[in-house]
Amino acid sequence: MQAAASLKQTITHLFEAVRFADQARELEESARNVEGELETALSKLEAQTEEVSNLLAAMKAEQDGVLRELAQQLEGFLNTAKEQAQNKLQKKARQQLEDHRRAASSEKDKALKSLEAYFASDPLPIVENIVQVRLADGVYEAMSKYECEGGVKYDFRLSSQNSRIFNQPFLLSQLGYELRVPVRFSRALLSKTRVPGFERLDQYILADAEISGGRLRADFKSGHGAKMKVVTSGNQQDGFVGLEYSDQIQAVNIMNDPSLVSFVDIEAIRKASGDLVVELADLSKRKVALLHVSANGEESLENLGCHEVLQKVLEVMGPTYRTVVKRLADGKPADDTGEELSLEFVKGRTKILGGELAKSVSQALGLPFSNES
Repeated sequence: MQAAASLKQTITHLFEAVRFADQARELEESARNVEGELETALSKLEAQTEEVSNLLAAMKAEQDGVLRELAQQLEGFLNTAKEQAQNKLQKKARQQLEDHRRAASSEKDKALKSLEAYFASDPLPIVENIVQVRLADGVYEAMSKYECEGGVKYDFRLSSQNSRIFNQPFLLSQLGYELRVPVRFSRALLSKTRVPGFERLDQYILADAEISGGRLRADFKSGHGAKMKVVTSGNQQDGFVGLEYSDQIQAVNIMNDPSLVSFVDIEAIRKASGDLVVELADLSKRKVALLHVSANGEESLENLGCHEVLQKVLEVMGPTYRTVVKRLADGKPADDTGEELSLEFVKGRTKILGGELAKSVSQALGLPFSNES
């Protein structure tokens, strides 16, 4: 992603995530305060009713029967009044807690969606991207895992159902391939010579696969319990190809068997593997849900660690962002791609962070900071 586009994603979606996360924490703190205030109010009520109860106990000790009778009546009234007051306090606190928690949950959802929108655009330089699929109950579970500069990591669930290839159990024959792989030798009935026995890899179902940097590891399975593994080093022209076969009777590393490897159409395997890599890479674009985010090696999704994510992003992208901001300050376009971005917009977005955070982020971006709203 271009620097200006990355900056725009940061000051919109990531800043929103930080703001919503802060509001969620404030509401959760308010909920905890309500619980503390309820406990204090109930303790105060208990102490005050105990004082009155002690006074009534003294009256009940009097010799005068009228005073004793009055004390007993007042004691009944006191218990009723105490119970009513407790119920009112608890009812009020329950309503406040429900309001705060509902609002906090809403702000948390908005923070997570903003974080999801931010990372869905892949705004940081990616060091490694791993795409994984696994067939489970006839459906491919798919995930794309990212590691970025600075150690930021995030994972997305992918929508295999919306893929033209992985919306059902996948066969290489769907890509137009017919791949015969030698897996054993047998004796011809008439000539007694050894002849290779082949398995149709293109008729095996893809059970699971993983790609990274153009490299592929894929496991295929047949309907009769046989399995085949394909591993490539990433170069379709002359890269390494590994083939392994196993069934209930035998397990063989085909590429390590000189008598079998001569019957392997390595170029066809390379080409089919390359096409599978392309399809998996295309699947990685179909992000549907953010599953995991970590910065500094700590989980940032469940605990809404948006501040840590922002800090790490500014560490990685700060110098690049400052270059963009300087271009804007000089009256130039953000970059050569025509990305719509203005200095006033950047300033306005930074102010929504508020307080010391807005000040520190302004400094990181090379912006002059003002406390004026």
